[in-house]
Amino acid sequence: MPMRTRDPEFSDEEIHQLLREIEQQSLAPTPDARIKRPQAYSSASVKREPTLDEILKKIQRDIENG
Repeated sequence: MPMRTRDPEFSDEEIHQLLREIEQQSLAPTPDARIKRPQAYSSASVKREPTLDEILKKIQRDIENG
């Protein structure tokens, strides 16, 4: 690790200015961090997928009906 030859020195005014900037940043509004959940769907609007038995019956009907 390199050795520091001199620590930076800040004037009281510079320290106060930095503190004011930090305070302003912490007061700034932040984006809404809440998770947006999708709206619930009604059971009437959701199409369910057919079961394997329903698919097979449909294929059999289609074959019988030509």
